[in-house]
Amino acid sequence: MALGLAATVTVLLSVQTAAATPDSDAHDAITAAWQAAGGDGSPLGAPKGDVHPAGVGFAQDFAGGTVFFTPETGARALYGAILDKYEALGGAADNGLGFPSSDEVPGLVPDSRVAILAGADNPVIFWTPEHGAHVVRGPINAGWDKLGSSTGALGVPVEDENYDGAVVTQKFSGGVLSFDSATGTFTTIPPELAAQLADVAAQADPIAAIDQAWRTAGGPAGALGAKQGDQYTIGENGGVGQDFAHGKVYFSPVTGANVVDGDVLAKYESLGGPAGSDLGFPITSTADGALSGSRFNAFAAEDEPVIFFSPDNGAYVVRGAMKEAWDKLEGATGKLGAPVGDETVEGDVVSQKFTGGLIAWNQATNTYSTEPAELAQSLSGLQIPGKNLPDGSKSTAGGAAKESHWNWSWVLIPVVVLAVLGAFAGAAMWWQRRRPAPVLQGAPVAVPAPVADDYDEDEEQWAHHDRREDHREHEGTVRLPSRYGAPQYVPEPELPVSSIPDAPWLHYGEHETEADLDDEDDTDTAPTRVVTEEDFGTGRHAVGHGGGGADPRSFGSVAAPRRFGGSTETRTFGLDESIHPVMHLPLDDPYQQPTGYPIKANIGSGLYYTPQNALYDDTLAEIWFATEDAARLNGFTRAG
Repeated sequence: MALGLAATVTVLLSVQTAAATPDSDAHDAITAAWQAAGGDGSPLGAPKGDVHPAGVGFAQDFAGGTVFFTPETGARALYGAILDKYEALGGAADNGLGFPSSDEVPGLVPDSRVAILAGADNPVIFWTPEHGAHVVRGPINAGWDKLGSSTGALGVPVEDENYDGAVVTQKFSGGVLSFDSATGTFTTIPPELAAQLADVAAQADPIAAIDQAWRTAGGPAGALGAKQGDQYTIGENGGVGQDFAHGKVYFSPVTGANVVDGDVLAKYESLGGPAGSDLGFPITSTADGALSGSRFNAFAAEDEPVIFFSPDNGAYVVRGAMKEAWDKLEGATGKLGAPVGDETVEGDVVSQKFTGGLIAWNQATNTYSTEPAELAQSLSGLQIPGKNLPDGSKSTAGGAAKESHWNWSWVLIPVVVLAVLGAFAGAAMWWQRRRPAPVLQGAPVAVPAPVADDYDEDEEQWAHHDRREDHREHEGTVRLPSRYGAPQYVPEPELPVSSIPDAPWLHYGEHETEADLDDEDDTDTAPTRVVTEEDFGTGRHAVGHGGGGADPRSFGSVAAPRRFGGSTETRTFGLDESIHPVMHLPLDDPYQQPTGYPIKANIGSGLYYTPQNALYDDTLAEIWFATEDAARLNGFTRAG
């Protein structure tokens, strides 16, 4: 049987068709092919009527099949299941497959059959007894051929092609083949097959893609209805459209073919459609929304817009920041519900109303506010796709609107700078005035060399306190400022100058670094009496200061810091420089004991602490003494 059919096909293929004119020439060509195949004894059998128009060509039915004719393809015969598949897809009248360009012949796989068609994307219909008849076309057909078609790794088709946006996929007996027209790449199952397809030049065919979308929607009896006119070009990047009785199918190489219909289509076209709006081509076909009677489409623009229709509110665009927030809040089924208007833009703020409230997004700060307000808690940190506003809003959101928007942060910058500088200046003054003025009974006081200033001793005020009257009331005393309490007043000794060597001595400046001494802002401006050489008689200058033991009767030098560099200048007045003074100000670490000074004294409390005291380790020393006698002599009381 197979050999006889092959012979018949050979005869049919050998029939030469003359240039036919409608009816008569078509009749002559089809009759000649039938006769060459064996007439009534051929697989076609006896005629079942006359030649009739079919699409752009002609056809004649026979008991076992049909012969189709166009001047370009000649007269070609289809039979059985392949003919049924061809007719189911619209036949010669309207299917995008084109007329048969060869007679149906046996396939390479045993018991299989194949027909080649004249469509632009080179389709074939392949049949096997196990899996039936399926169309393989376009990029899938090119990849399948590259892999050996029905005898290769993928085997025979088991389903028709399936479109998902720009990706077309088809299943075969040995795996799956997919082609993404947006990237021009193949993927396969098993995956290793894809490497063999890297050099296959394939393009998605808009006719095939649109036809697939139409058939998926139900064909002539579906939601779209019958075709209206021919396909037409949209833009310059391969876009194509096809009108139908109840909707449209739009195609682009990046998005594939998708249906838009009903109120969603009306809204889309009111905005300009794929050519005139900034929504882009649809990336999904119109589908049912989550609410009863609602419908929606998604589109290809960077900010991922959708048109959402609900029967009670109409169709509106939700996009960008509004869509991100809406999706986060569970879309139309969430607390916000369906949109009741398009978004609006005022300055930096984009807002949109929904049945359940409002979303507002400030594009300058990337922050949301909502009504009801508690919904905003869920929107913190959302990433906004295509953060720039849509083209239709840019003239409102940018340009003049932004130029007239005063930004108060510009004013705050110099205010903050001035505040910081003022804080530094205040801190410096506070530190200068808080440094304790060393006043000791019966001793020459170690102080910095006199520095000219603007203070009047009779009018000078202490930091944080107006104590002018108190100062006059305490004439004959020298003030010791406290870090932790009220200022302390210590009676100034009335001992004659000649008795000063018998008094304790304050060693000043030994713990300071050269950088400290060079800091002119570090001057102690307290009204402390400055001891001069006249108080002690003549003497000599020496640099440095002696060390040695902690003898309470070793006195005689005044350490005067040099203000602009160099070492501390120490004035010595006829005493032994090797003898250690009995008092010492704190080191850089106030808890570190200077060698030879075990007694801690605190000016604020007026107490001194010995190493045996339980609070000794936790007490901050403001003066260190060599002996308890020296501490008591200077007005301090032993802590209990």
